[in-house]
Amino acid sequence: MVQTDPQVDSSLRSRSTHRDPAPAAGETDNTRAYAALKQAVLSGAFRPGEVVTLRAVANRLAIGDTPVREAIKRLVSEGAFEALPNRSARVPLLDRREIRQILHLRMQLESQAAALAAQNITLHQIEQLRAFHAAMAAAVAANDGEAYGKFNMAFHFEIYRIADNKTLATLIEALWLRMAPFVSRTRALIAGDVDQARRLACDNHETILAAMVTRDAEAARAAMLEDLSALSRIDGYWEEIEDKPLT
Repeated sequence: MVQTDPQVDSSLRSRSTHRDPAPAAGETDNTRAYAALKQAVLSGAFRPGEVVTLRAVANRLAIGDTPVREAIKRLVSEGAFEALPNRSARVPLLDRREIRQILHLRMQLESQAAALAAQNITLHQIEQLRAFHAAMAAAVAANDGEAYGKFNMAFHFEIYRIADNKTLATLIEALWLRMAPFVSRTRALIAGDVDQARRLACDNHETILAAMVTRDAEAARAAMLEDLSALSRIDGYWEEIEDKPLT
């Protein structure tokens, strides 16, 4: 497992927009289970078509069956899972049209958030993004996809938090819940090629960081667009993805 700066781990616990606030004393297990399971989905811990059982999730989160059942039901309503019989759920299998639609919306919304963040960002926030970026680079070098997914999510959602537009952040999160498993599956296609993985995982983030340093909103917008579209150009991106006809 990649060793990371304590500042990075602290920020993952307390500052990322995608997460609910840290549980307060007396807060319910339902809220903790939902926050933990949602974070796992957003960071790419699940793959398209994967069946998620109540008992497996409860064991993974070290939380009782009832809170986990409620968390799964809530995430089913948000499109992250599809309900199955016997108290289980499945990560949706997206077809090509759905993937294109979600990616198009992500590019519009997340590039706008990047532009807003470039206008708002402080020196302290730039250093926080640098810390996440360094952790991602270490994860790529170690071929640690789980750690990379966690820090990639933290990097992006820190930008969306800095954009300071709650409605925009909520819409982005909803799209990530749908798309994150597919993105995780796509990252696996380049896991064996460290140089390609570094180019795709790090180079665009460095360009985003450079735009943040100069407070260049349009450069940040363009860099985010490139970051989101780059994976769709790798070999194998569309393999085994159904192309449903229009009805």
